[in-house]
Amino acid sequence: MMDLRRAAGVVLVLAFTAMAQDYNPSAPLSHRNTTGESTSVPERLTLTVPAETEVRVQVLSGIHSRINHVNDPVVAEVLKPVFVEGKIALPPGSLLDGHITMIRNAGHMHRSGEVGMRFDRITLPDGQEKPVAAVLAALEHPEMLDIHLDQEGRLTGNRSTSWKTLVGGFTALGTYGAMKIAAVGSAGATLALPLGGAALISYEAFWRRGREVNLPPDTQCRLRLNYPLTVHFPW
Repeated sequence: MMDLRRAAGVVLVLAFTAMAQDYNPSAPLSHRNTTGESTSVPERLTLTVPAETEVRVQVLSGIHSRINHVNDPVVAEVLKPVFVEGKIALPPGSLLDGHITMIRNAGHMHRSGEVGMRFDRITLPDGQEKPVAAVLAALEHPEMLDIHLDQEGRLTGNRSTSWKTLVGGFTALGTYGAMKIAAVGSAGATLALPLGGAALISYEAFWRRGREVNLPPDTQCRLRLNYPLTVHFPW
């Protein structure tokens, strides 16, 4: 009788041991989507900004035709949002990266300095980076900067004196006028042009350098997109 009890006890111990080995509390449980709905993130919409769109920005980089060089970086920040289909495609704070494409120092005889630049990449606040092709379209206060902007986005220093006006003065004299150049130390010379009266023109007016292009940091302007730009929305 005792042997049967001992045998039964051994069988029970072996059975519990086998059950304990089969149980693994660290095994992960399989997850099920009880609702049957997809758990994938919905795809974001895209918005396309048309070509020729103008973007209000401020140029963060200071530019000077006598200091900068070709390929120097230029950075601009979007100030006002650009809307497409009632949605903000380009939010404020987006950054446009570009570089100087051409530069020429001002020279004598009132030759003005020139600067050309182009923007080729935009970064939105959410980190999106997109290639662009944008150029300067307008300056907010060109008269205060004393800079001219042409249709190709090239900046030129304004001329203080018209070369045609100076040449016209000599043409009016013909062969009648007598010209006398008197040296005035190292400061320059004076041209005496009598024509019914004494007309004095400073020689320095001819040899004076033209105006450089000086675009201070944070100058506000508008950029024009040459090609369409597609971005993800919401950003």
